[in-house]
Amino acid sequence: MKKLVFLHGSGADKNAYNDLMQMIAKHFDAELISFNAPFLRENKPNRYAWFNKFENSGRRDAILSEYNHSLEFIKQQLNALKTSPENIILIGHSQGGGMAIHIGLEIELALVISINGDLPYNISYNNHSATPLYWFAGKKDTYIDDKRKNSYTLINNCKNLHYISLPNSTHNDFVDNLLQALKEIDITPLS
Repeated sequence: MKKLVFLHGSGADKNAYNDLMQMIAKHFDAELISFNAPFLRENKPNRYAWFNKFENSGRRDAILSEYNHSLEFIKQQLNALKTSPENIILIGHSQGGGMAIHIGLEIELALVISINGDLPYNISYNNHSATPLYWFAGKKDTYIDDKRKNSYTLINNCKNLHYISLPNSTHNDFVDNLLQALKEIDITPLS
């Protein structure tokens, strides 16, 4: 059976967008799996992050030790599923969406879906897999500024990347637009 693994955004937890993730899991005939990111947000109990960021010449970069720790943490969680990577669909929102893209560039998974994700500029990315990557971005997302919206250019040479703009979506209000886009686009996981 396929597993749909959800990576929440920064400041959320594994239950974020649970109803939506259940619908998407059902769409792909997959079991939903989610877990909390390994870092707690400062002064926010039960709110987690994959990594913290810092300002660097007007851009927001990742604290590398935390970013790399989270990459390894996610890979361990995927290995613990005791299923072939080709049976895993990885989906993430915001910071979790960026992490999902990075994992999908390294490991051949069935499918990766990023929702309003962004990539830190101080990370290097390689494309070693054939994983289909779908990056959905809310056109009205004011949370991610234009420089960060363009972070997909860091991996624009990836032949498996599909960048799709959701015209009426914001950073956290995207559910209806995403569901409509998923219906209109033939997204078929690797088999």
